Amino acid sequence: MVQKKDRAAADVPDDAHLGDAELEEMGLEDLDEASLTESEKVAKAAASARPTRKNADDAGTGKGHATPKRSGDGEPEHKRTTPVQFTRESIGELKKVVWPTWDQLQQYFLVVLVFVLIMIGIVSLLDLGFGAAILKLFG
Repeated sequence: MVQKKDRAAADVPDDAHLGDAELEEMGLEDLDEASLTESEKVAKAAASARPTRKNADDAGTGKGHATPKRSGDGEPEHKRTTPVQFTRESIGELKKVVWPTWDQLQQYFLVVLVFVLIMIGIVSLLDLGFGAAILKLFG
């Protein structure tokens, strides 16, 4: 048994994640917990905690048939929202909004204003350029 443990300890790296098959090959599946080294304990715990993939040969893995359509009987009936309920829900949602501070509002206003002015300049230059090109081409 000691020879089996020494061989297994030599084959198991510290960061190994071994499956049950690898543990069986190395002879670790039948060793008691006290005789295992720390790396062997980690490998054994990792192998037992890892989910296993189902084979196509296993019974019940494939559906084999289409999922049936849902019947209209099980769906709840949709009720229309009344104006009072809509107003209450709207006020409730507006209470959840994180409103910007006055400094943030001024900063956002300036950023948007500068962006819009830059876009106006770009579109104006394109308009002048295309207008001049069209006049030279046709005029």
